Amino acid sequence: MRRFVLHKNTVFIAGCFITAVAPVSAALAQLTPLAPPAIYPADTWQGKSVAVVRVLDRLDAHVELVTVPVGTTGHYKSLDITPRRCLQRPPTLSPDSAAWLDLHDTRKEGAVFNGWMLEAEPWAGVFESAGYDVRMVRCEGQDASPALPALPVPAVPSLRAEPPTLDGSSSGSALQSPAEALPSPSAGPETGGEY
Repeated sequence: MRRFVLHKNTVFIAGCFITAVAPVSAALAQLTPLAPPAIYPADTWQGKSVAVVRVLDRLDAHVELVTVPVGTTGHYKSLDITPRRCLQRPPTLSPDSAAWLDLHDTRKEGAVFNGWMLEAEPWAGVFESAGYDVRMVRCEGQDASPALPALPVPAVPSLRAEPPTLDGSSSGSALQSPAEALPSPSAGPETGGEY
């Protein structure tokens, strides 16, 4: 088994050990650490004032995008669409929209739906109607309640003056010279050395 020990002037880049001309600790001292990007928590939603839904009329295969302000009722043929809430993910998270919709097919024995519909997970809220298929598309319009909180400020990491060795230690006493790091020719597998 070969053992590699990092030296003060050696850096591991792209699968290769590279010996630096200037000491690595001097190069690290010149670098400016960057903080990770600020990201909202995963459970954060922004309220919006308008819901956009896609309605498929199964009788004539006509598809229509219906835009309805929150708190009002929109109509598509015999279908009443009333969004109570419309929520959208903030820009730092994966895109998604959710709306609490009250749907009512006004035809005789028409279906009724009251619940959440999600853009990214249409199976979570299904309007079971023989005449219409309704899907959440997006939220748009003015910002509404709940408002986005302030972005958390991530901490800037500190850079260490010495890179760690492969055994995890970072003290200068564990460093070896290049000649000491190479295996001796007599310790090979032919002479019973380590494998």
